[in-house]
Formats: sequence, structure tokens, C-alpha cells
Amino acid sequence: MNKAKAKIIKAFIELSKTTPLQKISINAIIKKAAINRSTFYYYFDTIDMLILELENTLLKEFSKVQKSLYAILIFEIDDNKIKHVIEKLIDNNEDLINLFVVKKQSPTFMDKLSKKALENNMLMSKLVISRLTKRQEYAMKYIINAQLWLFAHWIQHKKDMPIEELIDLGRSMLTRGPINEIVKIGF
Repeated sequence: MNKAKAKIIKAFIELSKTTPLQKISINAIIKKAAINRSTFYYYFDTIDMLILELENTLLKEFSKVQKSLYAILIFEIDDNKIKHVIEKLIDNNEDLINLFVVKKQSPTFMDKLSKKALENNMLMSKLVISRLTKRQEYAMKYIINAQLWLFAHWIQHKKDMPIEELIDLGRSMLTRGPINEIVKIGF
């Protein structure tokens, strides 16, 4: 990435830590980034375009992770690999995750993430099942949204349980259903 563009993004992210997105101005960004206004406009038409690019960056990262997790879960259930993939996602995208998942600064990001995850899952599932019924599509959407909510809730609550426990909970909810976790009924 170009140095000037990286400075703009870094300045925006730093400002977002203390200022709601709607209140961040181009003037504040160019001042923090120590660039001129024309440099900002060379890369972004508006702040909304900057936000959209950051959202798309994070969506691509989540897609890569989803595909990796799908392969791990299908071919080899290895909690250490799952843990590594999740930790890498968080480490490499901490600022964007805090911005869009923890602080929920973008009202549409989680919806976009859900749609992208469903689209990815539908493509990956068609490798196994040639045609999904409506019922299967609904079930898949339910599972994806539950898993995304679980991850987001964990991040928003400052990772208040060990990642290994989160992975186990996600697997348990996926294979036995959430009610099993609530009442601890064994099958």
C-alpha cells in the first residue's frame, strides 16, 4: 500500500478510537496524517468511501478465515489450528475489528459480514451438496449468524473466556444446539 494512503488510514483509525465516525472530518484526518487535502481526495472521494474500503478489507479477511475454518472442520478437526486462525485474524485486524465489531461504528457492517459469510458457506456447501433446499438455506443462515454473534459477543466482552472454551462452545452449539449448553442435556 502507498505510504500516503497508509497514513490516511492510520490517522482515520486513530481518530476513530476517540471520535464517533460521523464526527470525523476530512480536516481532522489530513491534520493527523500530516498530508494535504488533495492527497486525501486522490485516494478517497469521501470519508464514506474510506469506511467502505476498510469494511471491505475486513470482510475479505473474515472470508479467508471462514474458508480456512471450513477446511479445518471438514478435513481435520484440530482445535489448535482453529485457535491459530482466529488469533491471527484478531492480531492482524485488531483495529478494524474494534471499529466495526466492538464499537459497532458502522450500522451495516455485521449485516454485510453475515451476507458474505452466508454466500461463502453456500459456495463451499455446494462442493458437498449440489442443491440446497430452502430449509437448508435457512438453517445455514441461522448457524452462521449464531457463530458470528458468538464471536462478536466474545470480542465485545474483551475475550472474557479462553479461546479454547469459545471454540468448544461454538462446536457444541453447532453440533448439539444452544439449548444443550443452557440445560446441559447430554445426547
